[in-house]
Amino acid sequence: MLPDWLHWVITGALIIVISLGAYYLFLRPYFYRMLPCQGAREYGVCLPSGFLCYGIDVSHHQGRIDWERVRSSSVENGYPIRFAIMKATESNTFTDPDYIENIDRARKAGFVCGVYHFYDPGTSAEKQAQHYINTVSLQAGDFVPVVDVERAGRPQDLRKDLLVYLKTLEKHYGAKPIIYASAKFRKRHLNTAEFDAYPFWVAHYYVARPGTDKPWRIWQFTDHSSVDGIREYTDFNVFRGTEADFNSLRIK
Repeated sequence: MLPDWLHWVITGALIIVISLGAYYLFLRPYFYRMLPCQGAREYGVCLPSGFLCYGIDVSHHQGRIDWERVRSSSVENGYPIRFAIMKATESNTFTDPDYIENIDRARKAGFVCGVYHFYDPGTSAEKQAQHYINTVSLQAGDFVPVVDVERAGRPQDLRKDLLVYLKTLEKHYGAKPIIYASAKFRKRHLNTAEFDAYPFWVAHYYVARPGTDKPWRIWQFTDHSSVDGIREYTDFNVFRGTEADFNSLRIK
């Protein structure tokens, strides 16, 4: 039987360990939202300070979007949404059911449009690239192709096959695609010079700046914005760079 003092030491240590675990897993990621907003508060979120170019990304999960309302309401509030990136494809067969309507209406409303593919590491990179090419007809002024990479599969295969996918699209569209990945995923799986050659769209929520020392152009800083004209919550993004940098990501 343990002496009372040792029992209390062990109990106290367990309480500390459990408390620290709960803090890091459940509380720490959200503490940023409790800090004073350093930028403007709009779209139901605190906009990061120092940025003037805003954008959204959507899929069929947002439901039918009133693109004209998105445009007009964002101009009215003084923080106009300039670009919209929408899902078109996933793996080698899936096509987002709202893609055609979204890109047609978003272009007509005057947004700079981007189109992304959700990459499946368990499926042929060549077939995925061909599915995107068969589905997506980019126009002059659109963003270059975008690939969303969130699943690693076998890391060595991911890097090799993803480069095949990227180079296939680069050859077809005449421009290097944008890679979307979280700051953590990029550091863990795409932290090589080969991928540094591509423009990055980084996802990192509830922070003052993305937690990466690698270059990036677009930052998805929340998945919980409220945009007039869209019924569901949507991701919100800022662009970092000059007007020339922005235009360098567009199809010529």
